[in-house]
Amino acid sequence: MEEASAKGGRRLKIINEVTMFKLLVEGNGMLLSVTTKKRAFFFFVSRRFIGLKVAPTTDPYPGIVEICDYDILRILSEWDRLHSVKFEG
Repeated sequence: MEEASAKGGRRLKIINEVTMFKLLVEGNGMLLSVTTKKRAFFFFVSRRFIGLKVAPTTDPYPGIVEICDYDILRILSEWDRLHSVKFEG
């Protein structure tokens, strides 16, 4: 588990990654992602969105959560651009 906070300690972010599961908790909400061989399922509970979103798995490349620097609102704002990206190896 990782904990990160911005200067002044105002912002707390908890990140827990275990193989196919990611849990991200921050001031803007919570995100649980479950990754299978072909799909990643994102369960959001945030100020902007409550619900499920699905995207193709990007392994071995960084996923949407990593690309958006573990920021829930950034993931949601860039979702349309990132959810269907196919990387070539």
